[in-house]
Amino acid sequence: MALHHTRSLSFPSKTHPIVEQFDEQLSRLRSSQATSTSSSSSSLNETLANLKDLYCSIDELLQLPLNQQTVSQNVHSKWTEEVLDGSLRLLDICSTSRDVLVQSKEGLQNIQSVLRRRCSGELNILREIVQYLNTRKSSKKMIKKSLKSIKESEQTTNDNGIESMLKDVEAITIDILKSVLSYISGSRKSRWSFVNKLMQQGGDKESMTANSEFDDVDATFESIIRQKNKNGVEIMRSQMIRLEAEIQVLNETLDSLFRHLVKTRATLLNILSN
Repeated sequence: MALHHTRSLSFPSKTHPIVEQFDEQLSRLRSSQATSTSSSSSSLNETLANLKDLYCSIDELLQLPLNQQTVSQNVHSKWTEEVLDGSLRLLDICSTSRDVLVQSKEGLQNIQSVLRRRCSGELNILREIVQYLNTRKSSKKMIKKSLKSIKESEQTTNDNGIESMLKDVEAITIDILKSVLSYISGSRKSRWSFVNKLMQQGGDKESMTANSEFDDVDATFESIIRQKNKNGVEIMRSQMIRLEAEIQVLNETLDSLFRHLVKTRATLLNILSN
């Protein structure tokens, strides 16, 4: 992650209020990322919401005449190329996250549709579960490829305020989106046997340590396929409802962030073209 840079060269001696706001927001995000020991849907949504606020601040900073002048003077610089390439990379990572969520939601809805049809046999249910798990495997490969391609934002050799701020924003955004992708992918290691134990105990979720609803659903589906445990169907229903709600909220938050990423890139391009 890029280090915190000196803001003095692009701003007057008396720091602009929006600069202080930006620094506070960035500091909170860095602190939360550094101290977080585990991810949850609620914590990720809160972090993404704070990240959107950071982009609101950077958009305000880009409206300041002095910052627009600084950016426009660097139109042919390596820094400009890096920032624009970085913005495309962020859009790609965010888009991958949204695509994976949509695929998972569609798979869950297909299973729920089969369950609602009374005439649906066990074979049809298992077929949809297998299809969902295959989609998850493909999604995990996509996420793994995306994570592998992510590189931390390079340090800028320029200490100018708006320049270092944009690099800082890119670095923290990459870090947060990596957390999102890792959460969606799951960190499960052959947990289906634990889920089977959970079923036998009548659904006492306290007996399990879960990292995400994605993990729980994957593990339950595997248990049903391997052991055809009838007790798993009702647990599966409640888990799917929770996961679908979680996906909905997370996807809406990512949609909002995506729009902010597009807006920031458009603002930069507009400044550079004038």
